[in-house]
Amino acid sequence: MKLGLHARDLPVLVGTGVTEAELAYGHLVERDPVLCRLVHRFGRPEPFSRREEAGLGDHFSALVRYCGARQFRAPSVSPVYAQICRASGGHPSPAVVAELGAGRLTALGVPCADADRLVRLARAQLAGDLDLDLLAGRNDHQVREILARYGIPREMADLFLIRRLHRPDVLPVDDPVLAPVIRRIWAGGSAGEGFGRQWAPFRTYAAALLWEVAQAGPPPGGGKLRGQR
Repeated sequence: MKLGLHARDLPVLVGTGVTEAELAYGHLVERDPVLCRLVHRFGRPEPFSRREEAGLGDHFSALVRYCGARQFRAPSVSPVYAQICRASGGHPSPAVVAELGAGRLTALGVPCADADRLVRLARAQLAGDLDLDLLAGRNDHQVREILARYGIPREMADLFLIRRLHRPDVLPVDDPVLAPVIRRIWAGGSAGEGFGRQWAPFRTYAAALLWEVAQAGPPPGGGKLRGQR
């Protein structure tokens, strides 16, 4: 069994026939007894929306779609994005977004702050200051850092890392659905920067599992899982 280095800077087993999902959930079950119980109850959900993302434009148009949709499992196409596509005559390009401007984007339903960010991002792409295609070769921290230079907040960068780049070790700490379920299961715990460190390098899979828990709602008779302290 040979240990290789993945392009995402994570160790993976080469030539074993083990999928990343099997490796991820095996790791989570071993490292965290609470997640172990959750896996037995809710299964092993796939965190990446490969089918949903297919055919929906490039990395730039993906960031346009993530505006106003900060949830880990947000629909791929929102009514606002559909409006932008109609105004653009297709998936929006940097040139089209720059031409529309923040005022027109806001009129189409994009939150004002997000409209400003998108125009700034579009102009950076057009000027050659930024190439979103090159982000695939950067690690997670670098991707967040580069996008932050153009005003892209952490929650949008995390969606980009998960849904576009399929990164396995992203915990969306600002997700409005995941934060309450974490507080409920871990008795007031916070999905802050250091939370879930023991789940690395597969925190994206933990997030997918916790999303399933959130959709199921509190267990009958109380907010804790059976056997949870």
